[in-house]
Amino acid sequence: MKQQKTLVDKILAAKKQNKNADTSQWEREIDNLVYQLYELTPEEIEIIEGGK
Repeated sequence: MKQQKTLVDKILAAKKQNKNADTSQWEREIDNLVYQLYELTPEEIEIIEGGK
């Protein structure tokens, strides 16, 4: 759980400095943690990411 908070803190700090900062790498890391948490299959992940 600490890692997730750290990622969110990084995103918030970057956006505070520059609202257009590219935080997509950290956002993808959070997405992957959620996928693992819910034990999603590659097919389920594809459905979710297909909507992006």
